[in-house]
Amino acid sequence: MRHRKAGRKLNRHSAHRVALFRNLAKSLLLSEEGRITTTIPKAKELAGFVDHLITTAKKAPTLKVPEGVRFTKRRDKDGRELPLKEGERLATPEELAAYARRNHLRRQLLRDLHDPKLVKRLMEEIAPRYADRPGGYTRVLKLARWRRGDGTQLALVELVS
Repeated sequence: MRHRKAGRKLNRHSAHRVALFRNLAKSLLLSEEGRITTTIPKAKELAGFVDHLITTAKKAPTLKVPEGVRFTKRRDKDGRELPLKEGERLATPEELAAYARRNHLRRQLLRDLHDPKLVKRLMEEIAPRYADRPGGYTRVLKLARWRRGDGTQLALVELVS
């Protein structure tokens, strides 16, 4: 019995399943029109995976670092602390906390996507589009079309605009 076992196995072992969702998410997030075609079970699982990615990216604070702010102290080759240059200052604790939070969330997204350019696009372009939306960033539409090879019904996964 599969009591309290969430998610579909899709006839794959776990590493294969993770790679599948990673590749489908990359295709969806990088596509010009924001939509891809796949099978219905894959589409339904992918929607949750992508929604989680966008929610994580939305949590990252927008970081506008003023000119001359340093997050670390300057040091020489021997590790001795150097004085700050003219017009430089160390970041405040609030700026450091925002920087650390943003980097933590960026690393979480990198763990799931393995593509720094895609993570940057997700955090800077895609997530701000959904700033006012509380969830449900993807839509799954069943198509009236079947795959030729095995007759599986297809679905369209798209980002909600």
